[in-house]
Amino acid sequence: MIFPVRQEPVTHQLVVPGGRDATDVVHADLRRRILSGDIAPGSGLSQARIAKERLVSRGPVREAFRLLQREGLIEVEVNQRARVTDLSVEEVEHLYALRVSNETLALGLSVPRFSPSDLDELDRLVDAVAAAEGRGFDRWEALHHRFHMRLVSHAGQRMLSSTVLWAEHTGRYRKVYVGRDGSGWTLGAREHAELARLCRARDAPAAATLLARHLSRAGLALIASMDPAHEPALLRAAIRQALAAAEGGTPP
Repeated sequence: MIFPVRQEPVTHQLVVPGGRDATDVVHADLRRRILSGDIAPGSGLSQARIAKERLVSRGPVREAFRLLQREGLIEVEVNQRARVTDLSVEEVEHLYALRVSNETLALGLSVPRFSPSDLDELDRLVDAVAAAEGRGFDRWEALHHRFHMRLVSHAGQRMLSSTVLWAEHTGRYRKVYVGRDGSGWTLGAREHAELARLCRARDAPAAATLLARHLSRAGLALIASMDPAHEPALLRAAIRQALAAAEGGTPP
């Protein structure tokens, strides 16, 4: 299975004037630059300027804006002026609540289905993520994203697609979190190694429990750094539910 992995920033593509793929190219380029932080939250986007840079009409740019707006990455006003959505503590809480709930379920489904090559790939990615620490966020993030998507790779394409989307969106926030708190590197690396070990041992409940704690720790730390006064009731409820499900109980 091939996973959508965010790559390191590259110069944006020009499209062939009139080409049928113009919308896809413009959308993919803008999306990557927004998620990576290359286009900062709150930045304005001009249809005319983007169309001129890429040598296309405004039609493909307008359609790309529509796709980005549907995903929640930009806001478009009536006059078609657009801006990149701001980072918000409410959004990051919802994203991590979704990830905790769905990725723990998906991991539990995937563990008994992992092939020997899947398990070997998890081990390789653990080493690669650890080796990338301190060598730039974008390289680390691409490998980190791939590791987490490998964990849920046998839960079905529909669930994987949703998980990829939410993980990519939290990447905007992880860039802030990793940059502010270097202690997350070492603890995260230890948890990655333990997750891979539990998968190889076919211990789905323990792996799901650790993943819930791993994701929630990152989410709660990020929420605290953004707004110490914010009470993450939704995320805490998702954590309790995920832990209860992993342990075979019922959520409180």
